[in-house]
Amino acid sequence: MRFGVCAGTEQAALLAQTGYDYIELSVAGDLVPDEDEAAWAEKRKVIEALPLRPEAFNSFVRTGKIVGPEADPERLRRYVATALARAAQVGGQIIVFGSGGARNVPDGFRREEAERQIHDFLGYCADASDGTGVVVVIEPLNRGESNILNTVGEGAAYARRIARPGVRNLADTYHMEKDGEPLSAIVESCDVLAHAHTADTNRGAPGTGVYDHAALFRAFLAAEYDSRLSIECSWKDFAAEVGPALEHLRAASIAAQEA
Repeated sequence: MRFGVCAGTEQAALLAQTGYDYIELSVAGDLVPDEDEAAWAEKRKVIEALPLRPEAFNSFVRTGKIVGPEADPERLRRYVATALARAAQVGGQIIVFGSGGARNVPDGFRREEAERQIHDFLGYCADASDGTGVVVVIEPLNRGESNILNTVGEGAAYARRIARPGVRNLADTYHMEKDGEPLSAIVESCDVLAHAHTADTNRGAPGTGVYDHAALFRAFLAAEYDSRLSIECSWKDFAAEVGPALEHLRAASIAAQEA
């Protein structure tokens, strides 16, 4: 298992020193798909100088709508193509499609049409992945953050319907715990699982709460998932917590293997 952290470029040096395998940056903030090549050239210099490779990116669509009457398919297609191309240029392999604000279904909007728009968006992602090799993973979000696509099972169903290698699913333990989704969902979606996020109780740093990470790693073992796990949490003291968080996850992984 490779361990990373959702963080900013300014935190990469500490993460590298601590022993993390990669950093998960932001699509909107670091790949700047809405900005021109000159702006990207400046961002690219910063990313390429980092001591950790950005194997993953989140915060995919921060402005504009994917769902609803304001959605602009052509703009979305261009945005996705640019994002995946730039991610590939700096060694990115995964882009996380959470984007709750962009995908939320407006009041009164037909659910069936919203599902079709998400399916179309994922099709743009699959097309862009064909040329870049970057995989887009669907991030199910808890019902307090999104009114559509809330469970790992639902994300897996979308990925299976797309049925293309460039679109896969993500399991985020915070969202799963928030909505009471069991870890068995990870095993049940193992055929399309390509990325994972975790935190501890109340989205704290791993090791600061009571979340059972050993049970999580047992689910990963059962699913035969051994790729990446990114910490996405609310740090109280980043510098003080990143080391113990990594130690906690490594210990939980070993405990699961020895069980």
